[in-house]
Amino acid sequence: MSLLKRYGSLAAAAVAVLSVGLAGPASAETTQTQAAFVEQARAAGLSREDAGALQTKVDRYLSRQDGRQVSANEIVLADGATLTVTVPGERYVRELSTSARSRAAAQWECDYEYFCMFRQQLGMGDRLALYHCQDYALQGWTGEGSYYNHQTPGTRALFKNQNRNVIYTTPGATFSEASYNWTPVWYVKPC
Repeated sequence: MSLLKRYGSLAAAAVAVLSVGLAGPASAETTQTQAAFVEQARAAGLSREDAGALQTKVDRYLSRQDGRQVSANEIVLADGATLTVTVPGERYVRELSTSARSRAAAQWECDYEYFCMFRQQLGMGDRLALYHCQDYALQGWTGEGSYYNHQTPGTRALFKNQNRNVIYTTPGATFSEASYNWTPVWYVKPC
């Protein structure tokens, strides 16, 4: 065997060993994380079927957008936005870290200093929470939804088209719009 082939074989073997070594913990970590999300959903009162349906919904978002799941119903997107999905059978988003009994889902659920967008009218449906003063690209936000500008008093959000031209400026915070058509909006800058 030539010296070049021998080094090539050794290099290939080293890569294979490293790949197996690296894949093991990452796979175990993913499994442990998924198990933790399932446990969180179950602790929040979801049935096995509802927990599975919730994970399917989260997986569907993750297949279309760059981000990472941080709880059973929450994704932090690559741009820093937080996407919270509704639990099957519920109309409003809620934190699953607390039980349904101790913290009920509520209309217009949006933390102070955030600009929140909802998939449905009247603050219902999945929620996208924006905090930083930057353009957030919207992916798949079309049709009638709503928003709640819960930023510091007077702060206005800018809605932009595909060319990043401002097409709408919201009234100053605190303000909510019960029905808004997201179809022409490609970017939102919450400040």
